[in-house]
Amino acid sequence: MNSKIILLTFSACLALVSQTLTFAQKQKKWNVGISAGYGRDYFFKKFHGPKNEIPPGSITHFHSVHSWKSVVYVERFLRPRLSIKSQMDCAVLEMPNDVMFDDASMAWYQKNERNYWGSFSFGARKYFKSIAPFKVFADMGMQGDYFLGIRQYPDGNVQKSHWEAELYYHFVPSAYADMGVRWKRFTLTADYQTNVARTFAIDNPKIYNNPKHLKRSITRQGISLKATFLLSKAGEKWY
Repeated sequence: MNSKIILLTFSACLALVSQTLTFAQKQKKWNVGISAGYGRDYFFKKFHGPKNEIPPGSITHFHSVHSWKSVVYVERFLRPRLSIKSQMDCAVLEMPNDVMFDDASMAWYQKNERNYWGSFSFGARKYFKSIAPFKVFADMGMQGDYFLGIRQYPDGNVQKSHWEAELYYHFVPSAYADMGVRWKRFTLTADYQTNVARTFAIDNPKIYNNPKHLKRSITRQGISLKATFLLSKAGEKWY
């Protein structure tokens, strides 16, 4: 069932990109691009309660081994060197086993688990005035992260997928800031993301009806380097 939903979502995204690309090619104010990124995500787990109630051996600071990202983005110029942009991200994080959901890493798993996230963001981009062919820009905006699920390998190469959030919230609001450089149809961007407002949390006391199960929350900060190719490019007068 979940695989069908993912396939339908992917097909809908392709159809949307196709229609957007057709429209953008008729206009000179639009950029449509695809990106691939690589980086690392850092997580901070907090136990809400007395310190003496925290389970011994609990891991509170951890990070992904690898983070891969694919992005589709659309940008529209409002005035020269100023644009608004929205993008859809899909992220695959290779994580130490169970550090997000249990107290300690399950070292007997032979392969690291993978976490899957999707996000949608909206923000603004400012290009700095330059006569050089390389255009420097800065981005800032808000995004919503959605935890899709995890894939574990409890028996070596045997995969076991869990398309739910293990009782944590699925949705987490975040913010991002970028710095990058564009040359013709190619862009290289350094990206920073951080959770804001409500964190990725689980209300253990309510779920288990036991006050000794401390409520837990996790916040994420991520850094990555992204390479972008513009499928459709706005006119040079806008840069």
